[in-house]
Amino acid sequence: MLKKLHKIIGLSVCIIIIHLAVTGIILMYPHTFRLHDTYFTSNFIYSLYDMHKPSEVKALESSNDLGLVSSKIIVSDMVLETNIKDIISLLKKDNYIYILNSKSLTVIEEKDYGLQIIKESPLSFVAISLGTSNDQVFLKSVDDEYYRIHNDLRILLNEANNIKYKKSNLIIPNKELSNYFLNQVQGPGIQALRLFADLHNGRFFGPVVMIIFFISSFFIIFLAISGAYMTIRPSIKRYYYRSKKKKRL
Repeated sequence: MLKKLHKIIGLSVCIIIIHLAVTGIILMYPHTFRLHDTYFTSNFIYSLYDMHKPSEVKALESSNDLGLVSSKIIVSDMVLETNIKDIISLLKKDNYIYILNSKSLTVIEEKDYGLQIIKESPLSFVAISLGTSNDQVFLKSVDDEYYRIHNDLRILLNEANNIKYKKSNLIIPNKELSNYFLNQVQGPGIQALRLFADLHNGRFFGPVVMIIFFISSFFIIFLAISGAYMTIRPSIKRYYYRSKKKKRL
């Protein structure tokens, strides 16, 4: 009965044992397999690890050093998490970066040591874009009204209609620039060391496979114990048999 159970369980978990052995060998020699220097950047990997994809990156049309990834603003090599949802427009003027969603305007000041939010203004109207006119920053509302941002960052309704509004556009940048902005936010991708570690422990496949791996661990322990028992048992039986035979003589 024990031998039959040993064979059934062994056949059931043999693929998992092979998987653990192969990934374990690779993890034992990370330098040989270049696990520290290799990164994976496919969309499937990004989705699996809930990371941003190149298609989610946006950049200011008139600038290559101002990017947007979800709610993160990237200026050159500086990143700021704004926690602003549904950003619809960006504009950079002098040392100020204006961030707009339909309900609020946020102003960031760029300094030598980093980025700092200096003002957050809720809007009494629904905004649709940011732009400039006569070297001043304007907001455009859904009702085609224009609001001027004063030097002290107050938002004032512009009653004059003779403005030459130039909209600030967000675009999807080229692949090289997208990867640059992504690298600032989340690194060059998923490191091979992390990927193989997650393959080894089952996290790569999700919670169901992790439970299967957990249960299989007990089966492997059983296989080790039952295999050792079936191997040693005949020797023990022969030893006791000889001992009894000697006592009889």
